[in-house]
Amino acid sequence: MSQYWPWFVAGGVIIAALAGYAGYLLWRLREQRRALEDAQQAQSAVGMVAPAAEVEPAQHRLGAKECIQVLARCYLDGQVGGSEAALRIAVLLDQPVVDAELREQGRVFTVVAEVLADVPTHQAWKSLSREERDQHRDTMTRLEAEHRDAMEQAARRLSGQG
Repeated sequence: MSQYWPWFVAGGVIIAALAGYAGYLLWRLREQRRALEDAQQAQSAVGMVAPAAEVEPAQHRLGAKECIQVLARCYLDGQVGGSEAALRIAVLLDQPVVDAELREQGRVFTVVAEVLADVPTHQAWKSLSREERDQHRDTMTRLEAEHRDAMEQAARRLSGQG
């Protein structure tokens, strides 16, 4: 039995070291969870966006309206082209939480977006031939020129500038 004594001690030391390491990892995991919970509480206290299931309709309505205002300002500042602004604003105006008055103010964007609905996007755009892309660009340019004044007036109203 005395010949096994060193092996028992070595095994005990190894087990104690592994148990200590497991305890350390468990402590670190709890600290990370606490930090995550604290960060989530701080976000909700500051008014950051909550997950969609937790958003009240009034908060969602303000979010859609604010997005529309930002896009309208970007269009007026020339940061977003008319076609892209029309497509993005039309999608936001189509949300069920947006009121009828706001929809009417941005109607021109919806009209332009309806005409552009057939223009391919993303990978489909990339797979078009150069001639087809040029035809779509010509359509977008013509639409933007045709509706420029109405889109600018609507963008001013939507952004709160007019």
